[in-house]
Amino acid sequence: MLDPNMLDAKDAAHPRAVVALARRGGRLAGLAFAADAGKRGCFIVVHPEARNGGVGSALLRAMIDRLGELTCNVATDNVPSMALCFRLGLTAVSMHTGPTGKPTLRFERRINDDAACTRNINALYE
Repeated sequence: MLDPNMLDAKDAAHPRAVVALARRGGRLAGLAFAADAGKRGCFIVVHPEARNGGVGSALLRAMIDRLGELTCNVATDNVPSMALCFRLGLTAVSMHTGPTGKPTLRFERRINDDAACTRNINALYE
């Protein structure tokens, strides 16, 4: 269960959990969540009609910027999610068997890393 205090960052440089929403035309296009900077859980969901439009990238960037770091676990058969992680500079640091029994990569990213600043990523697309 998520402790609501994890989302309260009044006295902290970075919260321990974050929820990010993306809207297009007043409709929900995507949702992302990370607890304990992704170590206890991380997911991104993008509506099928909003895929390949930058929604997942925007959600992932928002979580990294807000948390200062991010850890995600992605099953190796989820190629679009792995591509998103690599595209935004996350590093695959280990492989393990995930909760579904599939091989799963653990991705990590720290905002303090020079290459991890999302402002540098934005410059690639300008």
